[in-house]
Amino acid sequence: MFATVVDYILSIPKPDFDGKYDTFVSRYLLNKVSFLNDIYISHLHQVLYVAVSYHLLFLASYFIFQPLLSKILINKNDKDLIAKDSNKKKRNQVAMHVVSFIQAVCILEFCVKAMYEDADHYFTFVTVTNATERIFGYTVLNEKITILACGYFLWDMAISAYCSTPAFMVHGVVSFTVYSIGLSHFINYYAAVFLFFELSNPFLNLRWFANHYKKSDSILAKVNEITFMVMFFVCRIAWGFLQIGLLITDFTLTYTDPRFQMVDAIAITLGNFVLNILNLYWFMIMLKIAREKILGTKDNKKVKSD
Repeated sequence: MFATVVDYILSIPKPDFDGKYDTFVSRYLLNKVSFLNDIYISHLHQVLYVAVSYHLLFLASYFIFQPLLSKILINKNDKDLIAKDSNKKKRNQVAMHVVSFIQAVCILEFCVKAMYEDADHYFTFVTVTNATERIFGYTVLNEKITILACGYFLWDMAISAYCSTPAFMVHGVVSFTVYSIGLSHFINYYAAVFLFFELSNPFLNLRWFANHYKKSDSILAKVNEITFMVMFFVCRIAWGFLQIGLLITDFTLTYTDPRFQMVDAIAITLGNFVLNILNLYWFMIMLKIAREKILGTKDNKKVKSD
């Protein structure tokens, strides 16, 4: 569904600027950080193109999709919601959720394709037991996945600094760093594995839209709410902690290999722990809100009966 668009974006030639691009990259970026090796630098322009594409989608969402959604979903007599929805901060949030929804569907398409086409490469599904292959091997499709992930999280990091909370900015920084390491062909195998976190994102965004546009009492919204919480726990908590455990095991089996990047391994491990803790924190907040909704209703009934 998204393959044609993605292939077009990634096929745009590297900028030249009379040789100034290569000079700048070689002088100020190449090997300045462990993951900024020749492989990463060769894809840097594609990462930037993806980030710019997501920002263009954000602008289209802000100026086109958001007004359209408001026209379709907001009752003309609901003056409070109309005023709230027209607020610049809220319009930014609507646009961010549109981008997040599209990004999740896009990246999941490639993740599913990667695991289907290279099934024998994924021990999670078939028979691969070689830790060396998982840590140092790579596939062309996983390389494309890490380019998309780096571009998105680069954009997410910047936009979160502008119009979101510090927690989301931390999430963007950590994610960008982790997938940048993957793009350098260190643990490239795990790109599709960890991006299955995104499986909960479409439901998260639909949930946000339902709450914002006051549609949360509908049957579809309630089904989506339950589905979202289940998917969040399965994909981000259970799957997340399982995979970081498997990754650490692979690190312990390969750390003596001359190709092993100790600094990157520590950064990835810590980064994933941060992400998992953030996910656990957000899940506890969701449970708390759900609990308060149930108990709040009961408390109100008790007060009335008294």
